[in-house]
Amino acid sequence: MKLIKVATIALAMMSAFAHAEFRNDFLSNIRSEIKFEELSRNDKQVLAEQAQLLLRDLYVNRYAKDLYYGNNPDWNKGHVNPADAVQQVINNLDKLSTAQLHAKLSQIFLNQRDLHLNYNFPLPHAAFLSFLPINFSRTTQGAEQNEVRIDRVYPRYFDALLSSIRKPEVGDQVLEYGGLPIKQAVNKVVISGAGANLYGGFSRAIQKMTLVSQSSNVPPENDRVLIKLRSAKTGEIYSIDLPWLVQYDDAALQPKATTTAAAKALKDQAFSQSVEKYQEQYNQFVSRNTAADDTQGFIKYPTSESTITWSIVPKGDKQLGYINISSFVPQNPDQAVEIIAGLLRNQLAKTDALVIDVRSNGGGYISYADKLPQLFKPGKATTSSARLLNTKLNNQFLNQDDFRQYWPEWVKLINDAAKTKNTYSKTGVFTSPAEANALGQAYYKPVGVLANARSYSATDLFTCQMQDNGAATIYGEDPATGAGGANVLEHGFFAELGPNWFKPLPGGVSMRVSWRQSVRGGYNPNTIIEDYGCQADVNVPRVLSDLSNGDQTQFDKIAADLLAKPVSKSSFQFLSPVADVITVKDAAGTLDIQVAETEHVKVYVDDQLFETKTVYAYGTPQTVRLSLPKKTAGQSYVISIAGVDAGQAVLWNTKRVVKVLAQ
Repeated sequence: MKLIKVATIALAMMSAFAHAEFRNDFLSNIRSEIKFEELSRNDKQVLAEQAQLLLRDLYVNRYAKDLYYGNNPDWNKGHVNPADAVQQVINNLDKLSTAQLHAKLSQIFLNQRDLHLNYNFPLPHAAFLSFLPINFSRTTQGAEQNEVRIDRVYPRYFDALLSSIRKPEVGDQVLEYGGLPIKQAVNKVVISGAGANLYGGFSRAIQKMTLVSQSSNVPPENDRVLIKLRSAKTGEIYSIDLPWLVQYDDAALQPKATTTAAAKALKDQAFSQSVEKYQEQYNQFVSRNTAADDTQGFIKYPTSESTITWSIVPKGDKQLGYINISSFVPQNPDQAVEIIAGLLRNQLAKTDALVIDVRSNGGGYISYADKLPQLFKPGKATTSSARLLNTKLNNQFLNQDDFRQYWPEWVKLINDAAKTKNTYSKTGVFTSPAEANALGQAYYKPVGVLANARSYSATDLFTCQMQDNGAATIYGEDPATGAGGANVLEHGFFAELGPNWFKPLPGGVSMRVSWRQSVRGGYNPNTIIEDYGCQADVNVPRVLSDLSNGDQTQFDKIAADLLAKPVSKSSFQFLSPVADVITVKDAAGTLDIQVAETEHVKVYVDDQLFETKTVYAYGTPQTVRLSLPKKTAGQSYVISIAGVDAGQAVLWNTKRVVKVLAQ
């Protein structure tokens, strides 16, 4: 690696992410270093054949893409069969350089418009990130639904490296990009942006017009890009000729060995994860280049989990609760669910409504997404399910001892499918109904979920499940979420557990494939998420003022709508403070609650009906004394309390652990 110029040394920065030191340079200076190590003819063939194997026999969304986009031999007019496209690469392998092979295979993956399907370049190429010192956002104004405006400027780069170039301002409108009117420029990037639908396509395209990861994309073709802008303040039209910059971490340029324990942990996580890596990389770039309070319209309080923050926002005589979940990859998924439940039962308990902000959350653990709806649902919460592509390879791979022992339900699904000519297996769940309802309801006021077209993967699942369970109103910064409906697995997972069918990928390349397709339930049964996403109940697009006021204009619209919703008159409260774990001194005790607008109260002990009390609590709230079961000292059990109406519909519920103390 050649030495970095003196001007860019001043911009080396320490990051909270793995304590990396990121360096910066101009793309024109560093382009020659963004390269591939040469591969042998045999290695090239292995890469192409393994890519074809994933795309032909494991890629669960392949047929869904045909239905959504239409089948066509032209990428721009429909969906091209990816296995056939790879076959053309194989047929011309001797004519392709290593760089050309990587570029063609990567583009075939990108052209599927599925952000769960990735061809990842090896080092040193993958270590680089090309960027402009600005970011774009979609805004609306009147009939114009797709304005492109600058929503973030990184002054340090202008001050240190680009002092001769006019620094644009947040809110300035993009009129042209690279010599093309902005709409044409966006359309040119849509396919390589890999967004799954109209909204995801637009959103991902404007992301990649300012930030391009060399882990899955070749560098921008030109060293500079000419951008024509209209000043939001004065209306003046001006142009800036921005050079592409490059950011990288010296430590990331060399591959690192993975320990056996770490490899196993990654495999266990992968089997139940649904996450989009580019969005995480984008979020990390923004985080390390932006002061914490740069874009916040109100104070957000941290929790012990860095991906969860919260706030209480006064709105007249009411209070609106707020929770931001920036990622579904917390340090511990179960603890993250408990942290959110704790906020709902304590800090946010007296708020009049709640907004859960999952904008630009790239996803993560499916089980995490599955376990949240119960906190807002009076009755039993349901989860989405998933299905496999019915292929001989899937059947062979799953019918191994490890899978028969640990995931027998998925083995049965593929074996049953193998007896049919169906395209897919029947569906199975990642999270059992018992696990998805283990904590019970924790919040009893109106709830809204704020999402956008960059809310992807497990975040799609969460948003759709909140809608499918009737647990929340979905507010859309874009009309739909990012439409990533699948569980994603690394090629390395298949290669290690199925060496009879898969070969290790040479040259440091990695691949991911959408393996199990998510299917919705509840109010939207048998509907897939891929391509369609979760449609917003209420559209709340960003407008110009949101770019400078921390999205307060948008937030005020949500608050007005959410706080105007009727609140259920059926309710309960404990007559004395109750923690998540209730301790009792007597082997058989009692518990007092006050209930309103409730016909019956049912008590379950370890999910078995223990007592039903008919209370007829209409009009004036009534105090109800509930019996607790007789247990010996040291025992613990879960008590569930549910209020129901005359038709046995559940109106509210709560769960607690009860521990009997020693005498």
